[in-house]
Amino acid sequence: MRHPADQKRRRDLQHHPLRCREEGHGRPQGRAARADHPRQERRDSVAVASIDKRPNGTWRARWREYPGGPQRTKAFPRKIDAERYLVEVQHQLARGTYIRPADLKLTVGDYWSTWSARQPWRTSTRERASLNYDKHIAPTFKHRPLTSIRRGDIEDWGQSLPLAASTAGLVISLFSAMLRSAVDDELLAANPALRAKRPTVEHGLVQPLTRPQIEALRAALPPWARVAVTLGAGAGLRFGEAAGLTVDRVDFLRRELVVDRQVVLSRSGRPTLAPPKTRRSFRTVPLPEVVVIALGRHLELHPPTTEGLILHGTGEPLNRSTFDKRWTRARAAAGLPGTKYHHLRHTYASNLLSGGVSVAAVADWLGHTPAVLLRTYAHVIPKDTARARAIVQEALTGQAEDSLRTGTSI
Repeated sequence: MRHPADQKRRRDLQHHPLRCREEGHGRPQGRAARADHPRQERRDSVAVASIDKRPNGTWRARWREYPGGPQRTKAFPRKIDAERYLVEVQHQLARGTYIRPADLKLTVGDYWSTWSARQPWRTSTRERASLNYDKHIAPTFKHRPLTSIRRGDIEDWGQSLPLAASTAGLVISLFSAMLRSAVDDELLAANPALRAKRPTVEHGLVQPLTRPQIEALRAALPPWARVAVTLGAGAGLRFGEAAGLTVDRVDFLRRELVVDRQVVLSRSGRPTLAPPKTRRSFRTVPLPEVVVIALGRHLELHPPTTEGLILHGTGEPLNRSTFDKRWTRARAAAGLPGTKYHHLRHTYASNLLSGGVSVAAVADWLGHTPAVLLRTYAHVIPKDTARARAIVQEALTGQAEDSLRTGTSI
């Protein structure tokens, strides 16, 4: 006795359009019938799939990926296997998950070559992406067909990367971006890295630098480089933004500066000016008087370049590696061996938030979103528990608590 599921499958196949087309059931026959059904005639002219029996006894499945496209074929020993295969092909074509047979053999290495070449990356970004691919992605996946990669493969590989969790996340994101493009190029049905679990990043609390630490770093740097500390701790600029700041972007009367350029490496490897990467990075930053005075004194001692650059050592745009050598020696001399230039930016944000400046305003001045800002700096925002009690007390009773009237806090 046949299993009920097998009986149902047989009934479905008996009434499937492929079988009906071959055996002549389920549609009008002859010229007269086709004349009465012009739509059916047009469908026949662009038939997507069919089955025929070969002289050697095998059954050949034939299909086209689109009307008028090249015909694909595959042989099967049994007719029912050919029917099942064509049903799956048609479902894939309807869902948009169909992959051409030739593309099933395309490897990660082959696709990386074409995909990376068409990315509008800057030189520094391209070099970093190529390094991450050659060092971390290629050893595991270069010779693997794209279609053979599963989510478990991504997770196992990500956990084995000899990198810090945050850096490993960047490498996985690069690989995921490539796989996402493969989906868009109809080479993959889905991105296996989309929901893959990534190494857990332990976010330590940001500790702002103290005033003596900032002064120690400034004193340990060469005189021409000390303005970098001013721009990092006093305006929250990234290094590339500080190195790309020109005199015409500083309004000394209004006490503000405009960030709309940064230093990047050109294709020749020479530092050059370019726009920031993201739209939020274009911003206007207010300057305290101490920063305005420090900038004025720096320009008196170290005039800007012909392009107006404020931070420079040789009259040319400053290379990050050149500055990093000075910074490494300065932080060692200041007794702060683990301090990065970006910690100056953390200090700027922490000082503003702990002083009560709104999250939205600080996010604008840093070129961040409020959500990103809160993930990093929520712990430095003062807890207004006493003020919260007083505000709700007044809203519900019409009478303010003593702490709100007197300005005291608990």
